[in-house]
Amino acid sequence: MQFRPDITPLILPTIQSQPNFGEIDPQANDFLVSDVSETDLSVFFSQYEDDPSIPPEVLEAYLTNPKLMALQVAIIQDLLDHYESGAAPLSPEDFYVLTLDRVGDPGTALLVGHNTLKAMARGTSSIPWEKISEFPLVYNLGGTRIELDPVQKHPSTQLTGSRGQQSIFYQIFSPSALGTSDEGDWYHYFLEATVAYFTATGRSSQDPPGFGISYSSVLGRAVDGMVQQMHDPATPDSDPYRAWRWANALSFLEQAKHGTDYGGNQEEAERESRIHMRGAIFGLELAGYSPDWEWTIAEIGSAGLTGVDVPSSISETIYPWDDVDERNP
Repeated sequence: MQFRPDITPLILPTIQSQPNFGEIDPQANDFLVSDVSETDLSVFFSQYEDDPSIPPEVLEAYLTNPKLMALQVAIIQDLLDHYESGAAPLSPEDFYVLTLDRVGDPGTALLVGHNTLKAMARGTSSIPWEKISEFPLVYNLGGTRIELDPVQKHPSTQLTGSRGQQSIFYQIFSPSALGTSDEGDWYHYFLEATVAYFTATGRSSQDPPGFGISYSSVLGRAVDGMVQQMHDPATPDSDPYRAWRWANALSFLEQAKHGTDYGGNQEEAERESRIHMRGAIFGLELAGYSPDWEWTIAEIGSAGLTGVDVPSSISETIYPWDDVDERNP
């Protein structure tokens, strides 16, 4: 089946005010996430932050560190200012530039972008952003009550979320950029971009854990095993190629393990996986690479108890140029 979602192009813009689009600006901020652990970041991305499976030290490294939290709150305030100005909703690239202006480092910008989007998509998080009510539409940011005028401030925005509820989400983030099926598509896009960028630039450590029954051990081995299975022997290994496979493995595992949750179906899994691939492409492009490797989409519900046999679980294989063709008919 060749499913093609109805989504608009994601093309890297020319940013006149941000000359270091994919480079570190040491003057922008005094804190950055210098490197990541493949296992720890996979664990962090695999669950909501209130899940006891995530070790406290992993949460602190990638979310609750006080300097990260300060950045994430500041970014939400920047987004509220953007909303109040009545400006057009942001594309993923626009939002990346906003975070990069605050952070100065592409990898850290992608990570805090993911964390901020996850908080805003869910309406509650370790980040002090919480949806209080819909009528009136009220949020809380770090103890400050924010009541929003329901009037549509820009013609291309949408007043409701994917489930028909009152929400600020698609008044800040473009309803047409990734569609409106699920706000989670936005933070998954940044999740994939984050792992792709850190690994492609040599800032991730490959640390598959030994045998054990902890969640970190089981997941770490499963992800590393999938990355290995996705290696085409005819393709020399490299940081960018491993980045692509790690991003694909996380997407594949999501669909193979949880694709049947909440009534999910194969068509939805394929739609989501294509957005995941676009995030991985974005992260690699920021690192200076144009991927041309295959991307595999899982058959939903095909995961075993401790891992995934990738060859027997593939539903479809696509390539980055399929996405380009889709965006430029």
